[in-house]
Amino acid sequence: MKKLLCIAVICLFGCNNTDTVIYENRSFNDIYSLAEINKSPFCIVLTDSMSNLSKEYIFLLEKNYRHLCDKAVFNLSDINYIENEWYIKWLCPMSIPLTCIFSPDGKLIDLIPGVSKETFLYTEEAINKAETTDFHWPNRFTMNKKSVLPFLDNLLQQKRDIDEGVYSPSELSRLADSLNYPYSNYLKLLGELMEQDTIGARQAAQSLMELETPASLELYKNEFITAKKVLDQNFDISKEPNIRVDSTNIYLTNCKQDKKTPFEVLVYNDGDKPLKISKIHTSCSCVEQHKYEGEIIIKPKKSSPIKFYFTPDTEGEIFRDIFITSNAINMPILHITVSANV
Repeated sequence: MKKLLCIAVICLFGCNNTDTVIYENRSFNDIYSLAEINKSPFCIVLTDSMSNLSKEYIFLLEKNYRHLCDKAVFNLSDINYIENEWYIKWLCPMSIPLTCIFSPDGKLIDLIPGVSKETFLYTEEAINKAETTDFHWPNRFTMNKKSVLPFLDNLLQQKRDIDEGVYSPSELSRLADSLNYPYSNYLKLLGELMEQDTIGARQAAQSLMELETPASLELYKNEFITAKKVLDQNFDISKEPNIRVDSTNIYLTNCKQDKKTPFEVLVYNDGDKPLKISKIHTSCSCVEQHKYEGEIIIKPKKSSPIKFYFTPDTEGEIFRDIFITSNAINMPILHITVSANV
C-alpha cells in the first residue's frame, strides 16, 4: 500500500503535465492578460491551417515539445482568420510558421521561423533567457533581426495605443521613417483620422500611396482603399481596374512531350479604368508567354486574349502556374493553374 502511494505521489509531482493548455486564435490582449497573470512569457505562433508545415509544427509542439508550454503561454494564430490578418501586415513574414516570443510585459523578444529541431531549441532559449537569439529570421526590411525587432516592438505598441484611442504622431512619424512600409504608414493615417486632422490625414494617405505596388496591394488592399478614399471622396472601388478570367484552372488536352501546344487566357477588365498588366511570371520554362511589345493594357469593360505555349518535357500529370501582375484592385496578382495529362 505504501509503495502504491509513493508511486502516486511521484506521478503527481514528477510526471509530465499533459494537461497544459495550448490556446488557439485567442486575441493578443487575451494572451497578454493570461501571461501577465501567470508572470510568464508568451508565444504567438503564426500558422497556416492549409499548410503541412504548420500542421507539423502543431504536432511537434503537442508531442515532443509540450514542456515549452509550461514555461510560456502558447497561442496558435491561424493567418486565415480575419482577426489574425494584422499579424501578417505587421511582420510581413517570408515564411510560416513563425513563433513570436514576448516577455510577460508584452515586449517582443524574438521571431523564430520554421519547424525544425532548432526552431524549438531556440524558442526555448529565448523563453529561458528572455533575450533575442542568434537564430536567423529572413525578413523584408533589409535589416538583421536584432536591428529590426525594436522597431517592430515599438510599432506594435503604437498599434495597441491607437486601438485604445491614443495617438503619438511624432513617434509614428519616426517609425514610418525607420520602417517605411505600408503598415507603419497606415497606422499613422489611422492616427491622423482619429485626430480629425484633414491635412495630416491627406499627407499620410499620400505617403501610403507612394508604396503601392501589385505585391503590396495584394496584402494591404483595404489599407490602400482607405488612403484612396481620403484622397478622393468620390472614390468608388467598382470603377477601379478589376481583373477577371473565365477560370483560374486551365486543363490542356492532346499534349505531347516536347511538342508546343498553344493556348489562350482571356482577361477581362470589369472596371472603369484601364487595366495595366505589368508582368507575367510562369513557374516553369515549359509554359511560355507569347512575345508582346510593351505593357499589356486592357481598356475599361473590355477583354483581351493573352497567348501562351505549353511544351511539356516529361510525361504524366503535370501542374504549372501562371501569375499575372497588374494594377487590378481586386487581384493584383492573379494565379492561374495549368494542368495537362501528357
